Amino acid sequence: MPPANLTPTKWPKTLTAEHLHRLVRAERDPRRALALFDAATAASVSTSAPPAPILPSPDTVSLLTSRLASAGLLPLATSLLSRSRALFPSAADLEPPFLTLLRAFARTHRPLAALQLFRSAPSALSLPHSARSYTAVLATLVAHSQLPLAQSLLADMRAAGFAPTTATYNVLLKAHCSDAATPIDDAVRLFQNIPKPDACSYNTLIDGLCRRSRRAEALELFSEMVANDIAPTVVTYTTVINWLAREGCLDDALEMFDEMAKRGIAPNVVTYSSLIDGLCKGGRAASALELLDRMVKEKKLPNTITYSSVINGLCKEGRLREAMEILDRMRLQGRKPDAGLFGKLIVGLCDGGRAVEAANYLDEMVLAGVQPNRVTWSLHVRINDAVVTALCAKGEAGRAFRVYQSMRTRGISTEPGTFHLLVEFFSKKNNLEKAAHVVLDMLSERCIPERETWDVIISGYWSKKKVRQEAEKMWKQLIVT
Repeated sequence: MPPANLTPTKWPKTLTAEHLHRLVRAERDPRRALALFDAATAASVSTSAPPAPILPSPDTVSLLTSRLASAGLLPLATSLLSRSRALFPSAADLEPPFLTLLRAFARTHRPLAALQLFRSAPSALSLPHSARSYTAVLATLVAHSQLPLAQSLLADMRAAGFAPTTATYNVLLKAHCSDAATPIDDAVRLFQNIPKPDACSYNTLIDGLCRRSRRAEALELFSEMVANDIAPTVVTYTTVINWLAREGCLDDALEMFDEMAKRGIAPNVVTYSSLIDGLCKGGRAASALELLDRMVKEKKLPNTITYSSVINGLCKEGRLREAMEILDRMRLQGRKPDAGLFGKLIVGLCDGGRAVEAANYLDEMVLAGVQPNRVTWSLHVRINDAVVTALCAKGEAGRAFRVYQSMRTRGISTEPGTFHLLVEFFSKKNNLEKAAHVVLDMLSERCIPERETWDVIISGYWSKKKVRQEAEKMWKQLIVT
């Protein structure tokens, strides 16, 4: 282990396991915490070492393993676990930090490393496998789509004499429900084999059925859950409300939302956001606004997704003033609008014929540093094209050209249709210099103008008296020659 540069610690005359636990917990640097642990648990003649080595508690080993794993120091965490085996006579004491380490490998997207650690545990750590450790590795493999390995491990689990627990079944149920290629009926049969399904079992299958548009069966399962005295959780209600809202069953979703309150289950931000999004898409923005106000009163702060749904719904209904007010509310709560939210408002203003205001919000978006990336590139193109189109429709030649030039400066590509629109617009405005400028930009981007684009700009030049006279003069000279 590399040195932790630990300054000498003032050890008490009598060091206890509880005191060591507090020291490790108080130390923010996991490497320094490990050095403290090693100094306290190893015999030493150094004056800076504690009077005598002590036996740490399993909780301290679990805490330190978790700290090291969370910091990405997995080799140090693994080494600590290996060295700690000699400190505890019972293997059961090491299982909590061992499970912590397995889950850390899952968080760092290393399922095969987790499987290897699990396989080596009996020999390297003298730690026998258990139903909990089997389940932890199964969960890791399933989460990373290693289904063949998960099935093989399940067979090993049964061969080792470990009956799958409800937690194990839940992991397998999640694998069946999250894999679109797996028939949902397989998940239903697996659910029926669970001796004592819990709320997690029901939640997983309800979500799987909803994803396959089998809403009626999902609602039947929800009723069965209540009938079996398994209390629905906020996850259960949120899942059902989300899918009801998505399918446009808004009255049923609102009824389910009211039922939550009757059962004393507080909706979370996801519950509110799902229902608000469904109401906005269903043309019921007024109800969504009421729900948003209720959400704020209950101190469930709306997120960007929530605000985006409301603004989109209001824009679709032409309630642009309220949409802009919602954006202001969002800012007052410290939320920063992203490209998606700006886009909904800007396009809504463009559709409502309020091109200049749309251009103002576009300028604001640029000044706020909302830049395109690989994910939002096409969105930025659509937003800018919409503003240019709306400004042309309103006859705002100067502003349209400025927005176009801003697009070019920021490297945002222009659609062929927008190019043609600009050429036609400036040609009709008798501003042939700008029209020609746009044509040259088209050619520089290897966007070959269509015949209609050439016709527009040539007609514009032909309408100039001097150009026409010179062309006719040249034509006559060619005929004479």
